[in-house]
Amino acid sequence: MTMPKRLLDAVQRAARQAVEQHAAAWVMATVTATHTDGTVDISTARGPISSVRRLKSYTPTVGDVIKVSRNSDGNWVVDGAFA
Repeated sequence: MTMPKRLLDAVQRAARQAVEQHAAAWVMATVTATHTDGTVDISTARGPISSVRRLKSYTPTVGDVIKVSRNSDGNWVVDGAFA
């Protein structure tokens, strides 16, 4: 592979990773711990996330499969549980 081709591949890879990290998204996760301050710890396909804020209308239990959203700033919120 030529030097310009490797450089182009590296730039494309970096750009793709930057967009993925800063894009809003939702994912499925599993509750691993609950806290009295309105947060939960979760496990996602990308790894564990601690102290995620939950909506007042949802009372989680450990083991629940939930939908969580992440905004472009990297903040997470639990939207609710799947049935």
